[in-house]
Amino acid sequence: MPKNLWLILVKSGAGFLAGALLWWALSAPYARLLASVSELLIRLAERPPVTRLAADGTDLVIDRDDFPSASPRPALLLMDLTANIIVLTTLFSVARRPLSDRNIAGLLLASLSLGVVHVAAVIVNVQSIYALRLGAWSARNYGPVARNLWGAAAHFYSVAGVFGAAFALWWLFRPPARD
Repeated sequence: MPKNLWLILVKSGAGFLAGALLWWALSAPYARLLASVSELLIRLAERPPVTRLAADGTDLVIDRDDFPSASPRPALLLMDLTANIIVLTTLFSVARRPLSDRNIAGLLLASLSLGVVHVAAVIVNVQSIYALRLGAWSARNYGPVARNLWGAAAHFYSVAGVFGAAFALWWLFRPPARD
């Protein structure tokens, strides 16, 4: 193997490990942050505001004031929605100078932008659960177009968007090729 390829493999491995450690170590506090921001935005759009989101470790428990008290509460696995931070750190780690100010600044800006993507993913997934997984309540409160829209959006994020967001943000915030 060429020397350059070995260096790229080592740097990408280090970036992958750094991203995985970051993701694993910060998942529970990040879940609390995502719950509070996403709940606020969902409640701003609801009339009356009834949604409550609570972090339970790395899961997000969804509650509504109009749910019967004995009914089970749906939950989201946030680890599935946020694993793209590993992809993002791996991509930034293969820069010519991965610890340069410009690369680190780009990674931080891309990570903040990814946080916005994660909030949007939570909102879309909550709406998808409301539209598709609550039986008669879903059919009563969401029409066929809304059910298809929210279901397709949640599915798109889980299949392509989770990875595409990391690649797009890396592309936007990466330093120029000469760095």
